[in-house]
Amino acid sequence: MITVIDFETANADRGSICSVGVVVIRNGVMFRPREVLIKPHCSCRYFSPFNIQIHGITPDRVCDAPEWGDFFPKLAPYLEGATVVAHNAAFDISVLRKGLELYNLPTPHFDFFCTCKAAKKLWPEMENHKLNTLAARFGHQFRHHNAAEDAEAAAVILNAMFKETGTSDCRTLGQHLGITPGTAAPGVFVPIKVQKKK
Repeated sequence: MITVIDFETANADRGSICSVGVVVIRNGVMFRPREVLIKPHCSCRYFSPFNIQIHGITPDRVCDAPEWGDFFPKLAPYLEGATVVAHNAAFDISVLRKGLELYNLPTPHFDFFCTCKAAKKLWPEMENHKLNTLAARFGHQFRHHNAAEDAEAAAVILNAMFKETGTSDCRTLGQHLGITPGTAAPGVFVPIKVQKKK
């Protein structure tokens, strides 16, 4: 199982989760993306004007939303044993880890992979490897910085990578590109490793 995620935060604090987007891919089938609004943790609930300008989420939109600690048990089964994928995974995985830390929640065991790092290796000729630039390459239109639509765009890009390389999972794709997926588990964190050109 592949679970593609995207987070939006209320401010620069990685723990200030205010939205999460999730797309599940099973046996090559991509299921409908889902966005869940999250009320940020009380220690970092401030919404910065900069972040509001990016994603459009305001405090009034999350006042009745669940906090991360309440929602996470519903998400955990889609992370445990899965490959978790994000565009710029360094950000999204750090947000996930900070959210777990704030609520004293155990880290599920999963591998993780970055479509941005993979795109840089697979399509080095592109002017940049931003999510919207890559999505445009494949004719995929979406609302940028909406967590569900960003996750769906990353899933579309991942499937395009599978198709171009003749692979069907992130570990094999990574072997093709010289990228070793990261791993997270209770008490364990191994970052993604990108093999440098010789």
